[in-house]
Amino acid sequence: MAREISIIKKEEAYTYDEVSFLEEKLLPLVKDEEQKRAAGDVLCSLKKSLENQKKSSAVFFMPQNTFNIFSLIQGDNSICKITGENIEALCKVFALLDDSEGQAIYKHLQKKLETLNEYLQQGNTVTPTVIAADNFSVMEIE
Repeated sequence: MAREISIIKKEEAYTYDEVSFLEEKLLPLVKDEEQKRAAGDVLCSLKKSLENQKKSSAVFFMPQNTFNIFSLIQGDNSICKITGENIEALCKVFALLDDSEGQAIYKHLQKKLETLNEYLQQGNTVTPTVIAADNFSVMEIE
């Protein structure tokens, strides 16, 4: 049965529905139990931060240097700590998916996660924060 989820095209931001999809569909496929637990904790924190504002906000993975400047003015509004291993564990799952799971949502999230993973693998760090968002799109999934 098909359903619609909200997505955001911006590669550095994730909607509540996107985070939920990662938690429900990809996280169970992570083989290493320690990585699965760590990535699960991150996804749970991200999802919880958007629970009361699902249609008006998104999680933004702000570069650490930018976050440091903003936090001086606005205070520390970070959600949780993200490591390259958290994101890499989710990226590896895409190699396990077969063609039947080639829905557009998988391709959409794979591109976003790969962009984040590449950024982190270059030695950069990010801090997830909640931002106001109104540029959601709808995607149908099965």
